[in-house]
Amino acid sequence: MHARGLAIALLVIVLGAAAVYWPSPPSSGHAGHVSAAGAAPLGTIRFPASGAPEAHAHFLRGVLWLHNFGYEDAIDAFREAQRVDPGFVMAYWGEALAHSQPLWFHEDRDAARAVLARLGASREARTARAQTARERAYLDAVETLFGDGSLAVRGPAYAEAMARLVAAYPDDDEAQVFHALAILAVMPSGDASLPYRERAGALAEGVFARNQEHPGAAHLILHAYDHGALAHKGLGAARVYARIAPAASHALHMPAHAFVQLGLWEEAAATDLKSWEASVAWADARGHSVALRDFHSLTWLHYEWTQLGRFTDALTALRWVDDARAVIKPTDEVGGHHYADSAIGRGSGPEALRNDRGSMRARYVIESERWFEMRDQSTFDNVDELFALGMSAVKLGDLPRVSAAIGQLQEAARQDPGNREQTAIMLLELIAMLEFAQGRPTEAFTALRNAVTLQDGMPKPIGRPYPVKGADELFGELSLQAGRPAEAVAWFERTLTRTPNRSRAVLGLARAAAQAGDVEKSRQAYEQFLANWRNADPDLPELQEARTAVGR
Repeated sequence: MHARGLAIALLVIVLGAAAVYWPSPPSSGHAGHVSAAGAAPLGTIRFPASGAPEAHAHFLRGVLWLHNFGYEDAIDAFREAQRVDPGFVMAYWGEALAHSQPLWFHEDRDAARAVLARLGASREARTARAQTARERAYLDAVETLFGDGSLAVRGPAYAEAMARLVAAYPDDDEAQVFHALAILAVMPSGDASLPYRERAGALAEGVFARNQEHPGAAHLILHAYDHGALAHKGLGAARVYARIAPAASHALHMPAHAFVQLGLWEEAAATDLKSWEASVAWADARGHSVALRDFHSLTWLHYEWTQLGRFTDALTALRWVDDARAVIKPTDEVGGHHYADSAIGRGSGPEALRNDRGSMRARYVIESERWFEMRDQSTFDNVDELFALGMSAVKLGDLPRVSAAIGQLQEAARQDPGNREQTAIMLLELIAMLEFAQGRPTEAFTALRNAVTLQDGMPKPIGRPYPVKGADELFGELSLQAGRPAEAVAWFERTLTRTPNRSRAVLGLARAAAQAGDVEKSRQAYEQFLANWRNADPDLPELQEARTAVGR
């Protein structure tokens, strides 16, 4: 392979001395979300508890924030309930539980124990203060969650305690929802999670059938079915959750998990834009740094805009990240997972925003195919942007720069074992593109088949797909360039099974079907592409191509 033998010196000459940040692999969890300010609706629940009526109102709002993963706001509400009625036992339960954020992979056991200690000096003393057997059961469960031992032991024990509570009080919808969350907290990764997801989803669906305004039920339906095989089951909840809890940025984002997996780009972008705006309002209202805006929803919104052909808006999203990076201090923690109360948890720092920016830049260039915008670029923020640099160099005929990028990706694969597979796929893709550009299609397709094999071993995407250019989609594009349109059709259809309604794959299918002589399939694909891009930037050449093809 000619590209692999180039000297390291070439890397420095062509790409410069760029510092590289290797991104973490995508996870199904969220690294940090925040909630909007004010007293806008959060949903409707019924949760009897012993205490003063005025305190109970604050308690209910705290539980609503828990259901919407608005942890700082939940703590504020529970503390207000305690201020009004210092003997309100369940307010201490709620504040302690707010320090467990299992789907964000965070807990602060010391902070939770400190909350419980304010209720009583010992477990026995705290239990004695509970006024009903049901409240004792809730308190016993949270004592188990924050008891002795590792989380790997405590998590399943807590789930079992919630199962006992559900069995004892089958009409308690709150117990059903918190039990569903406890199940999701202990599920394994990958397809092994399916039985857990289905069990938790059934619990949440039962509550949702009884109360169409229950935010926790709608929310956990979406988390339970956040898997390629189940995403369609969450569509109903996705279309109502944002309406149920418009005060919560996370509630506004979660519907996108279903919409993106089903290729419903307009709905996904609309809800993530609201989520981003709500997080900006929340951070401003509480006087927080811009670092605590919800950049997670912004990165999703950016990808959704690229699927809609709204590249001007995608550039605006990049500017929002740049504006934030310009004022964030090195000590700031980014992304909404570090709140004013230090007990809540911490984000990953400005480097996480740098990584987001690199991936967003890569997606913008690849999805818009504006390769010339990287012509003179010599630095990159992560391997996604490095890959986009290499792909741009292929398209611009700058083969030395392609070879340099390949060398850097090889080094990245060696340095970052945790992300090696994703980097290896992009490396093989870039090798394939270089081989193809140099007139060696056999070697190119061999490299691509290896990339597809690696990609097939990864879970089906639940959000922005990784790698940033799917190996199957690239296989279709190169097959079309090689004069193999029937093969290209098969590869684009395979892409659309993995990532439904991806606009570049839909357009590729339209082109390949036309060259293969399947006029009807081509017309249908072009129509779908035009539907995706109906609000796209004007005068894009792809729009003119599609309109001409369907006779508009």
